[in-house]
Amino acid sequence: MLMRKTTFFDFLALLLAIGFLPSCKTQFLNVRGVAYQSVRAKEYVGTRENIPLDATIVASYLVRADGQIEVIVENNTNSIMTIDRTRSFFRNANGNSIPYYDPTVRVNTQSTMSGESTGASVNLGSIANAAGIGGALGTALGGINIGGSESKSTTNTNTTYYIDQPQMSIAPHGRAAMGRLFSIEGLGIDFLEQAIANSQTDVCNMFTPNHSYASCSVCISYSVDNGRTFDTLLSNIYANSLIVSKVKQTGQVNAALRNIYMGKRDALVEPWYLLYFSSDSKEWNNKVKLTEIIDYK
Repeated sequence: MLMRKTTFFDFLALLLAIGFLPSCKTQFLNVRGVAYQSVRAKEYVGTRENIPLDATIVASYLVRADGQIEVIVENNTNSIMTIDRTRSFFRNANGNSIPYYDPTVRVNTQSTMSGESTGASVNLGSIANAAGIGGALGTALGGINIGGSESKSTTNTNTTYYIDQPQMSIAPHGRAAMGRLFSIEGLGIDFLEQAIANSQTDVCNMFTPNHSYASCSVCISYSVDNGRTFDTLLSNIYANSLIVSKVKQTGQVNAALRNIYMGKRDALVEPWYLLYFSSDSKEWNNKVKLTEIIDYK
């Protein structure tokens, strides 16, 4: 088989072909900034391993990414625990106290309709016209219908009543949710998004329980002697940090994240923290890690 010798013109054609190939350009994710906030209980407990064996009640505070808080109560005794929800409260930073028991009766009504039709109706006038019958007889037959139809419809209405319970019982060494969600102002993705948008420069602030931009308290009334006496567990929760790191140049998200870790060395060991990336991508908006805050008595 004969091989054609490569010439200068062949090499020139190859260079031209490469020049017309589509170029590859790195696309960076448009992240405007990274924000971090952490939350503690005023009486810092730490992990579950720090809870003593003789503790009566253990409360887990689960703060969601939207800033709502859910409370899980654990009965750490061998007796049945009674929670009085009429005397258990959520108090926000403004001092407004809201009981966990909601006396409002909520009603939800749904209606469904089904129907059917049977039979048919035929007009004699149309038959007369088809048979060539006209005149007065055809007109008279046009006013007569043979047969008929029947329609039936049924409407089913289901009404559900939601009635809250003033008290709830927890089995020995069992757990149960308090049953209501409350929002903590100053926590969550929406707040951090506004903090990034409103910050002209980087922000790195630490806070104490008495001087915090976001705080709340939860009071749980409980009894382990069949309701004869009640005790309370009062937990004060506050945000102890707020860090905003702007992305100075497109694609340099790691630099902004590094500034947060440099500003708070224990950022990843807090009992609860939220790390938020402000971008147009919904996948990045949910890059958060949430853990529980524990208190006991």
